[in-house]
Amino acid sequence: MINYHRRRTALRKILQRSGTSMKTADIHTALCKWFDDFSLHGKTTLRDLEALTETELVAVGEKGPDKKAKYWKSGRESFDLTLSPTEAMTLAAIFEHAQRFGFNAHTEQLGELREYAASEMTKHSARPLAWSQRITSGTRFTLLQPGKHDPAHLATIQAAILEDVSLEVTYLPRDAGGVECRYLLKPLALSYQDSNVYLSAYVEQEHWPAGYVPADQRGKYSSNGPRTLCALMLHRMLAVKTSWLDVPGPPHYDVNSLDAQKHLMTIHGEAPVPLKLRLSANLHNRLSENPLTDDQVIVPQGDQHWDLSCSLYDTQGLRLFLLSNAADIEVLAPATLRSHVHQTLLRAVTLYASNETAPKDTP
Repeated sequence: MINYHRRRTALRKILQRSGTSMKTADIHTALCKWFDDFSLHGKTTLRDLEALTETELVAVGEKGPDKKAKYWKSGRESFDLTLSPTEAMTLAAIFEHAQRFGFNAHTEQLGELREYAASEMTKHSARPLAWSQRITSGTRFTLLQPGKHDPAHLATIQAAILEDVSLEVTYLPRDAGGVECRYLLKPLALSYQDSNVYLSAYVEQEHWPAGYVPADQRGKYSSNGPRTLCALMLHRMLAVKTSWLDVPGPPHYDVNSLDAQKHLMTIHGEAPVPLKLRLSANLHNRLSENPLTDDQVIVPQGDQHWDLSCSLYDTQGLRLFLLSNAADIEVLAPATLRSHVHQTLLRAVTLYASNETAPKDTP
């Protein structure tokens, strides 16, 4: 016979995983499936739920479509874990970092867990502290505001990934003149980068408006055509719904693979490149403490310069790093990357050398 401790633990987990109010009958059915025992009595489940409400582990839920039924939801103290004060501080830092980099809606979903971490720090602190003033997260780069997306779209995508189902997505591709396209796709993975959310997906079908012919080169963050991988911006999705059609998707998919990553971020070439940089004292200090790669080697060249060698992919991120530190880094190899930095800097100098648009100095 299943003792009441196991039953009540299962009831709490059922409500936690549901995330919404459930009526007694549905909870009882889920409990029977949990233990694969349909001899459990519904009145026992009701008594267990009522007992759990007394300890605030379960709460009375919002009314649903069945007006005669009682509804229940997970309580405020329903975390099956215990955090030490230092673990709570680490978790608080993770929440702060996530919220700063575009995870506002996600941290709100886990508000109770965040409050629990804050309460553990407060209880064990030697003096009262406002933890929002004691833990922070940041970057030296300017953060852009995240693109606005519909939270319901993200929830639908997350559920589809968990349930291994296909989606129909109405999308506004870049560089398509405002034309909408409808995709039948398999959602594969979510990527959170640059304050935005991206969906890595396998497109089975795409439907454009009559008479519209997409360009051969689609550009980044749109479909690359039927039966291909792509990356789609969540804030460009106009509608998302599940589809009864089955899209198998690519076998052995891995979001960290080169095939998937080259759609999520710009990668030039199919393999890592041998990178060689000449550093000033400023960047020598920085890259000695925060290496570009685990295998980098730095060799002194005179009193004020150092040569750095390593191997890594030529990505958009690498190019932005080199350009943002162009006064302290000279790219020695590969030649293609050196040429890119050189040409980009020439265009920048041309812009700033023009006297036609430069503001006049005020005496």
